[in-house]
Amino acid sequence: MTLRLKSVFLILIGFAIFWLFYLEREILSPFIFAAVFAYILNPVVNFLHGKLKIPRTLSVIVIYIFIIGVIVTSIFVSYKRFSDESTELRNQVKIITKNTKIQINTLPEWIRPTISDGLTAVENTVNVSYPSVYAFFPQVFSKIISLLIFLFAAFYFLKEGGGMTNRLLNLVPNKYKIEVDILLKKINSIFGSYLRGQILLILLVTIVLFICLTVIGVRYSLILAIFSGFAEIVPIIGPIFAASLAAIVVYMGGHSNLGLQPFQMAILVIVIYTLVRQVQDYLVNPYVMGKITKLHPLIILFAVLAGEHIAGITGLLLAVPIAGVLRVIIEHTLEFIEDKEIEEQYK
Repeated sequence: MTLRLKSVFLILIGFAIFWLFYLEREILSPFIFAAVFAYILNPVVNFLHGKLKIPRTLSVIVIYIFIIGVIVTSIFVSYKRFSDESTELRNQVKIITKNTKIQINTLPEWIRPTISDGLTAVENTVNVSYPSVYAFFPQVFSKIISLLIFLFAAFYFLKEGGGMTNRLLNLVPNKYKIEVDILLKKINSIFGSYLRGQILLILLVTIVLFICLTVIGVRYSLILAIFSGFAEIVPIIGPIFAASLAAIVVYMGGHSNLGLQPFQMAILVIVIYTLVRQVQDYLVNPYVMGKITKLHPLIILFAVLAGEHIAGITGLLLAVPIAGVLRVIIEHTLEFIEDKEIEEQYK
């Protein structure tokens, strides 16, 4: 097989694999989350293996034990509060929606259907349905299988490290191997840096907001802080929605450690969210995230919405780094073509 035919063959195989992944995207979630997990923790494994000389397999096992311990401890410490806040918040939302439905007839006719649909959506969100035993066990079994696939795949990804990248490079023709190696390193940098930075920002925002909301006496501070942390995944819209929701909950709750009125508390919460966002944008993001993707905010917003539409929560998580990877591939390809054209001119 000639070099040109081999290149064409590999490109066709690549497109075929991509198309298969797209068709079977619903079963890919455990593998994708395992790869994300491996990207985030790979530097830790490299440190344990490279600096402390711990075997790579044992390093992965140590990380698994540590993470499982942290998760179990967190659940043990916060489960009761989280459960109580969830139940109380659900009951309050039901009361609010019931009272609002009574007032719908006093609103202008043109806005009634919109308000009614919104209330129905809220009710469907907070109403927890308990399936029958026949539907419950298949769901649990499916989740257990997905968890086992995730754990096994993540273990393999972490154990292999850069081995898979090296095997991929062996398939590339020698004349393009250096270029592909450079491109893969750029892609790896984008994925790893973005995902680790995003996780750190979620944890940071959650902890800071939980402390602030608890100090001023906001009810449901744990749930609101966790929700606000994960809302950071969606740029622009996510933080605004989280701040608005927190203000509404505080206004309806009417509780304060500072002796403020509900409206004043809502304003204070908005101020807190704004300050946290400003600190994040000007002091945290430049050092944690940097200019990883170098994308316009509107492109990032479009990528996130498109990712959610295509692949749900998986697409939501990976939309921004994938958009950044596409930018790198396009730029690198254009530079490669330009260099080749310059070489041809001087021949």
